Amino acid sequence: MTPLDPLSFSKNHLSRYLPCFFLLVIFQLSCSIPNLQTQQCAEAQDSVKQFYSWYLGTEPDARAKQPEVFKKYVSNAALVNEKDSRVDPFFNSDTLPTTFKIGKCEPVDDDHINVQVQLYWRYGDNRTDQKEVYADTIKNGDQWQIESVEGR
Repeated sequence: MTPLDPLSFSKNHLSRYLPCFFLLVIFQLSCSIPNLQTQQCAEAQDSVKQFYSWYLGTEPDARAKQPEVFKKYVSNAALVNEKDSRVDPFFNSDTLPTTFKIGKCEPVDDDHINVQVQLYWRYGDNRTDQKEVYADTIKNGDQWQIESVEGR
């Protein structure tokens, strides 16, 4: 029995599997989904989502006892406007929605972004209503805060 030449063995395998490897790499690169959203948009959307999750999932009396949460996610201007209206300033409605979803992001500049919030109401007779509001967010230090909320 003759010993195998290690170079001929590896060259043989290399020439056989190299095209497969390149095809696999090209396939992987072509199937990746690019993230077209800026880092600022992602951060602002995340901050708005965290606030709305807390706000919708917390009773009004409990919210009043947690001012630090408001200070983290909501600017002072929005807090002043909240006390002036009987309509909820974050939903622009007199009834609370059942759920919400964060939608598109519209950058104004690096420190100012509008975030779409889609609001949904479900009723007992299998009806649903949808409305959207836009949270105008600003960057305050390292935290995105809601400055105002408006319907369009």
